[in-house]
Amino acid sequence: MSNQIIKFAMYAVLLIVGLAATHQLTKEQLLEDNRVRTQRHAEQLAQYIDSEFSRYSRIVEFLSDSAMVRQTISLGNATDDVDRYLNDVQQASGASDVYLLDRNGTVIATSNWLLEHSYKGNNFAFRPYFKRAIQGQSVIDFALGQRSKQRGFYFSQGVAIDGEIQGVIVLKANASKFETDKARLDTSDSSQFVLFDTNKVVLLSNNPQWQLHSVSTLPEQQLRQLQSSQQFLFRDIAAIDWQVHDSQTMVRANKQLYVMSQAPITDTDYRLWMLSPISPFADTHAARLAVAFVVLLLLILLVEYLSVKLAGYRQLLFSQSSLEAQVQERTIELEQAQDALIRAAKLATIGQLSASVNHEINQPLSAMSAYAAATKRLIARGETEKALENIALIEQLIRRVHAIAAQLKSFSQKHDNKMCEASLVQCIDNALIVVGPELNRHQVSIEKTLIDVNVWVDPYQFEQVLVNLFSNACQAMEQQSNKQLRVEAMTQDAKVYLSIIDSGLGIEHHALNSIFEPFYTTKSEHGLGLGLSISKQIIESFHGNLSAHNHPDGGAEFLISLHQQEPES
Repeated sequence: MSNQIIKFAMYAVLLIVGLAATHQLTKEQLLEDNRVRTQRHAEQLAQYIDSEFSRYSRIVEFLSDSAMVRQTISLGNATDDVDRYLNDVQQASGASDVYLLDRNGTVIATSNWLLEHSYKGNNFAFRPYFKRAIQGQSVIDFALGQRSKQRGFYFSQGVAIDGEIQGVIVLKANASKFETDKARLDTSDSSQFVLFDTNKVVLLSNNPQWQLHSVSTLPEQQLRQLQSSQQFLFRDIAAIDWQVHDSQTMVRANKQLYVMSQAPITDTDYRLWMLSPISPFADTHAARLAVAFVVLLLLILLVEYLSVKLAGYRQLLFSQSSLEAQVQERTIELEQAQDALIRAAKLATIGQLSASVNHEINQPLSAMSAYAAATKRLIARGETEKALENIALIEQLIRRVHAIAAQLKSFSQKHDNKMCEASLVQCIDNALIVVGPELNRHQVSIEKTLIDVNVWVDPYQFEQVLVNLFSNACQAMEQQSNKQLRVEAMTQDAKVYLSIIDSGLGIEHHALNSIFEPFYTTKSEHGLGLGLSISKQIIESFHGNLSAHNHPDGGAEFLISLHQQEPES
């Protein structure tokens, strides 16, 4: 009895130690996977914000060199054409507002000149983005709008006339745009992010409760400085109830523990934190514990089966030895004449004993042998659920594993789809509005051979691609006397093929295979900043294609293929 108790105690210890080890290893692995995933999401979001900041900065730089903007600063007042031009740029770029200030900080032209809350005539000389831009700096600043009370990033640059800065051009992008666009990135819906400045004030976050709060308690002197700067319009900056643990990699907020990863924003003092919640007991965790429990239980059953089989075999050997001894004694006593009969009796006795023992142990042993063999084969084939069905004693666990599997199958997400049918001509015209002044400045003639057709795109992203390609073409023809840009379109098999052909020197042969690779460039500081690599990714997200080659008549040709309607999945 005591041996049985010891044996079952050992089995219980084995089961507990195995489950505890599985629990700890699974916990550490899931935590590490969460850290890696959170870091990847942080880098993706930081890269997106970098690209948007760069794009807006390029647009402001382009506007500061615009002949129309410079002429308006020289004259000191604006016509409706200038306001319309800034409105077109604002619409095409996705910005909130674009406006022009004179050297005194008074708005003389604005994209919202027709709206009731037009900025025209307002003075923003107190804003840091004006003070720094009028001193010659290229500025990215954050503030609350004085009228709209909306959070926004302000991109500003001075407008120089005869080498002296006489005004400032400003582009405002609503902060909510960056928070909304996070949903289009490959990041978890349950993750949270914050973007904060050197004062540790949260400028961006997809958690509204964290917006315009500080990530740590600010000193009174610093709070007074923020109040006097009017950056947040006298709003009280309260601290978020956070506890940072484990060398800045774990954060506890609102009774939830998060894994935290950081990423910088290029050319700014802003920092990005990505927070992913840590589940105390995930579905994967439960499933692995269930599998470990089944494997350990099978191991215990196998050990028990082998021990019973070995004990039975030893008993059989003992019985056989005892029977042989008895037969030998009787053989000595019997006469030689009865040898055959004794032999027959011996065989009959052995046969009867063997049949009796076999009958007592063969049925459970055969069943357990077949059960163990079938289970081994199912586990070897990975059919865990069928293996569990062979174990009647753990039917309740099987139902639980089935329930877990059913729950995992029930989770799905739909992403908002911003794709639509858009006019090809309208998209091209919108792009040309943005890049038109650059083409005019370089005296580039445009030849359009277009058709009135719709294409299946995200119009905003498609126009960004067109602006990038048109700008690249303009720069490629910089040294040419005959500067001609051809834009041609045709349809075939429900697809639209758009060609953009310049009269430059073409693409060098060694660059043809590398031109769409990330970070590959042949220019240092020109262009509006999308990049051919990202342009290609955007077109491919439309289920289209972007390619480049040298045109037979000279110059480079970029070919875009798009669907006219939503392609079938």
